[in-house]
Formats: sequence, C-alpha cells, structure tokens
Amino acid sequence: MDYTDRPEELEEYLKINLKESRFRHSLGVQKMARHLAAIHGADVDKASFAGRYHDIAKCFKTDRMNELIKKYSLPDYLTDNPALAHSKVGAMILKNEFNVCDTDILNSVSSHTTGRDGMSLLEEIVYVSDAIEENRSYEEAPALRKQAETDLDAACLFIMDYTIDKVTREGRDPGSDTLKSREFIYRRIKERTTDDN
Repeated sequence: MDYTDRPEELEEYLKINLKESRFRHSLGVQKMARHLAAIHGADVDKASFAGRYHDIAKCFKTDRMNELIKKYSLPDYLTDNPALAHSKVGAMILKNEFNVCDTDILNSVSSHTTGRDGMSLLEEIVYVSDAIEENRSYEEAPALRKQAETDLDAACLFIMDYTIDKVTREGRDPGSDTLKSREFIYRRIKERTTDDN
C-alpha cells in the first residue's frame, strides 16, 4: 500500500540523500518493524513504510537541517542539533513534500529518536526496530531482538534507559521527550504487572 502519491520520487529522494550504510540501516529497520508488527498486531504495511523512511533526513548537513527547521517552523532547540532534529525534519518532509498524511506513520518517524509520551504501538515498534535491526552489533542487541518479540515494552524501556544513561554520561541533556516517553513506558509496564497480580 502506498502512503504517498509519489512513491517513485520518494524512493529516489531516499536513495539520493542517504549514505549507503544508512540506507542499509533503513532496510534493516523496515525488516525488523515488519517482523515486530506481525507479532504484536500492528499494521505491517505502515510499519514497513515508517521503518524504510524513518531516517530520510539523517544525512543532511547542519546548515541544510537548520534551513529545514526554519522552513517548517520547528522548535528552536533543534537548531544546530542534527542528531535530534533529523526525525522531526524527516516527518515534515514526508508530510509536506510527499503528501504522507497518515498521522501514526508521521508520529513514528518524528519520535523514533526520542520516543514520545503516549506513543502508539507503531511508534514503539519503529523506535525499538531502529535500535535492534540486524545491522546493529552491540553486545545486547541479540538478546534485545528476542525480548522485543515477547515483551516489546521491556525492550523499549531497556533502550530508553541505555540512551538516557549514555547521553547523561557524555554530559548532554537527554531532553524532556525521552524522559517523558521513558516514564510512559515504565508506567505501562507497572500497570500491566499490577493487572497480572
């Protein structure tokens, strides 16, 4: 299913603007997102699309990213911060340049770096898939892939905790979006555990 009226142009745009390694990563996220969506009952086609295009703005230089932040009237805190900005800019490109209007897909692209308070199942799948796709080779990745199949929330919480710890140790602010999304997932796990007792 197409979520854009210009699928060929969107695909060309992706390939032109991503480095080869980042394109491989995007294919890995697409594959993992489809896999997890099928297991957890999310829309597989939406997961596939969001996974494939989630990093569409990842390889932009800072100057170009800043121009797009201004063009799309995105918050000032994203300026000069391409690592954080690329997800928000990517969602705006999909919406404004390629007429993608599915809110869940756009939110999944926009929140794949930080998560979001109240994130949907699709958002969580794309967030987790970004961290555990087959090209990721860090020590915990294989165990997280298995865990994500049986307990997506627990895998998501581990990734968020790891990210917050890493960013904090580097002397950077993890940001309110990540902290709020972590609390959201933690509450959901706690509520589920309480319900099971």
